[in-house]
Amino acid sequence: MAEFLSEAWIVELDRAARDASALGGIGAPEPLVVEQRVQRGDVVVVYHFSFTPDGARVSIGPAAAPDLVLVADEDTARSLQQGSLRAQDATVSRRLKVRGQIQRLRGAGEALRSLDDVWRTVRDATTYPAESGSSERRRSRFADPSAGGLPRRTTR
Repeated sequence: MAEFLSEAWIVELDRAARDASALGGIGAPEPLVVEQRVQRGDVVVVYHFSFTPDGARVSIGPAAAPDLVLVADEDTARSLQQGSLRAQDATVSRRLKVRGQIQRLRGAGEALRSLDDVWRTVRDATTYPAESGSSERRRSRFADPSAGGLPRRTTR
């Protein structure tokens, strides 16, 4: 089990992405790179998804040239990951900020919806820090690629 937004969690996302050959369709004919930035306390967790015709990867840190950058606080990212908040609702309520080539997201929309099945094993094993500081296992839902990933810790 890996804790939400931990490096181990993102490694598991990457493993699931590499194992899902169907994800190559998202990055065809043109690659799609989505960067996620999550404000977690006094650090920003940064990771990105790269979809190419050859498949998908999840990597720690910022992307060199992302098509989209998604920005959220930890509570919003967690709600998106668990499926209790839809990305569209988070965007409308300004809890999720989307920057970049939004038309690329629209173009890949149907294929991106299939990601839920790919992340299932990771979602089922995700843990969250409890208020007391210990981890507790909770069933989660990876609703879309804007929710969670490999951390790169940077200060504000």
